[in-house]
Order: sequence, then structure tokens, then C-alpha cells
Amino acid sequence: MNLDPDSIKRDFPRMRGIYLNNASSAPVPFIAIKAVTDFLISYDEYGPDSSASASMLDELLSRARKEVARLINCKEDEIIFTQSTTHAINIVANSLKIGKGDAIVIRDGEHEHPANHYAWLRLRDVRGVTVRTLNIKDEDGRIDVEEVEKIVNSEGIRLVALSHVLFNTGIILPVEEVSKVLKDSDRRIHLFVDAAQSVGCMDVDVKRLGCSFIAFPSSKWLCAPPGLGILYCSRDAWDDIEPLYVGGESAFIHDGLCYREMPYMMQAGFRGYALLAGLLASLQYINSIGIAKIRNWDMHLAGIIREELQQQYDKLKLYGPDDPRLRSSIVSFNFNDDDSDTMVRRLVGDLEREGIIVAEREVLKKKIVRVSPHFFNSEDDIARFLATLKRLLVLTS
Repeated sequence: MNLDPDSIKRDFPRMRGIYLNNASSAPVPFIAIKAVTDFLISYDEYGPDSSASASMLDELLSRARKEVARLINCKEDEIIFTQSTTHAINIVANSLKIGKGDAIVIRDGEHEHPANHYAWLRLRDVRGVTVRTLNIKDEDGRIDVEEVEKIVNSEGIRLVALSHVLFNTGIILPVEEVSKVLKDSDRRIHLFVDAAQSVGCMDVDVKRLGCSFIAFPSSKWLCAPPGLGILYCSRDAWDDIEPLYVGGESAFIHDGLCYREMPYMMQAGFRGYALLAGLLASLQYINSIGIAKIRNWDMHLAGIIREELQQQYDKLKLYGPDDPRLRSSIVSFNFNDDDSDTMVRRLVGDLEREGIIVAEREVLKKKIVRVSPHFFNSEDDIARFLATLKRLLVLTS
């Protein structure tokens, strides 16, 4: 698979255990940590409020936008830097020119991340926007594209909001198919995609996805410092949004208030330059390895885990499709037991005490264990996790 995780491990600070919770937040490589400290040193050496430091900031913004654009296949002026995925989602929700008489389509909140649910629900309460909800077909979280088609053919639909990969089961939703449905309709309907669980661990091409907006964080699969988000805003959607914030970087006075060109119009108040230096370094690092290699290795490790769970534990319920083309490297499971929630909670705690970090999440109000390996994890990490899991399950049975 042309990827050496043992060598890659040396690019990161030494971990005290086995980290398998990258769908939540990933470790940061030395090169990105150094980029943050180097930026701060240079910033102080130039003088924080000097023409030299201002030029440095402009260059950093330009280089970071260029690297993001390369990663997701878009134009540099379509990239807006935010504080997080949640922040980016709220920017779109509150900047979109919609109101009473308009409608949006979202997934059921019991099988969606709160960040990609609450912001859209708020539009119903504060602007009178109608919120239509897609039915969830099964516990994995699948949706019916035909249902989307029926809904968008009704009056007033302005936007459909989906996750690219579900944070709990790891299933890949049919975003491209939904995009085609929207484009084939006779209405101007935007597609928003929460890509928090896809960018950095699989190929994400915004042109192929056909979305108007896409949001993702620095701190998950991109292995960059926490505290930044990225918002892609297609040029085709610029006329349908207006600034949520305004400041000296985004506007000026000329016979009244005038906005600067995109993306600056939407980025008033951004100050996360040190983190941006780290993000740039992480992006260059990820791109140097190659998303295809990362995807192959992550799925290889996830396949080992799934195969072991399927073969050895008949009392476990495994989520997500068997077809690897339809899922990410997230592996989620719980127990075919009335006391499954308690068992999940205890197992996650016991694993952490053994030095193995996984996550406790929910699927339709049922607790699950979520395991999410990444490219720095080795086959030995997975073998140790599975051996520890087996021992703990024997002790609790």
C-alpha cells in the first residue's frame, strides 16, 4: 500500500497509548506544531503591527487558500476561514437570503450531528423558514434519493443540507445523486455538505459533489491544530448570501457601506493566523502523502477491525455497510443486549484505562463504540486494540 505507518509515527509527538478517535480530533504532526511557533516568533520579530507582518499575514492567507483549493478542487476565492465546522454551518445558515415562504430540507436530528441540525432548525424559529425532514431508512442512516426528489419538487425549497459521511456509523451519503436531483429541477436550490468526516481521509472534490457550500474542520482528519474551520462557498452561490459580520477587513465606506470582494466580504474579524500557519503545514504534509494512500490504509485498518468483530463476536452489532465503497474508516458497534448502553459506556472507559482511546457516540439514541483509525496507526496498533477488546469482553461476559 506504499505507506509506512511506523515512519509516519515519528512525524508526531510520541503517544502514550493507542489513539483511535480521529473522527473526533486527531493528533498534530511536529511540522505543524513548529509552523505555529515559527509564525509567532517571526510575527514578533517583524513587530505585530508593522507593514512587514501585514505582508506576512497576506501571504499566509493566500498560501493556505491555495493549498485548501488544491485539496478540494476549487478556486482560491471560494475559501473562507472560520473557527470550526459549527461556525461555518452557522455562517451559511444565517447569511443565506431566505425567510418566510422559503423552505429547507435536512435529515432527521436523531441520526445527524447537532452542528448540522440545530443551525437549520433555528431558521424556523427566527425567520419563519419551513424545515422539511428526510426520513431515515435504517439504523445506518441511509436516505432515499427518491424522497429528496419528491420534496424538492414542492414549492419554496431553497437548500438541502446533508452530511457527506455520518459521524456515528461512517456511511457515505449519496451527495452526488442528490446534487444531480437538485440540478435537474427547474429551481435554484443550494446543496450544503458537512464534510467534517470526509476531508482528509478520502477524496473530496467539490465540483464532482456539485455542492454550493461545504464545511470541515482543521482538527479531525487533516491533523491540524484545533480552532479553525474551512467553508467553501461556490461562486454560483455568492449572490444568495450576505455578510453575517462586518469589519474593516470586509467592508469600507464609499457613499455608504460597501463590501469588499469575496472571500474577504465574509471573513470579518478573523485572527487565527498562528493556527492557520499550522493548518498550512498540515495540509502540505497530508498532500505530500496523498489522500488516495491515506484512504487505502485507513480502510485497510478498518477492514481488519470489522472482519474480526464479524467473525469473533456474535453478540456484537456492527453498523455500516459491508461494501467499503459506501463507508469511511469509522467502525461502530454495540451489543445485542438489553443493557447495551451500560456495556458500551463501561467498555470505552475500560479501554481508555488500558491506554486505548475510542469514542462513545449514539445511533438513534443507542450508545455505540466508535473506532476511527488514521494513517499513523499501524497494524500492530489494531492487533493490540483487538486483543485488549477480547480480554475485556471475556472479563465482562
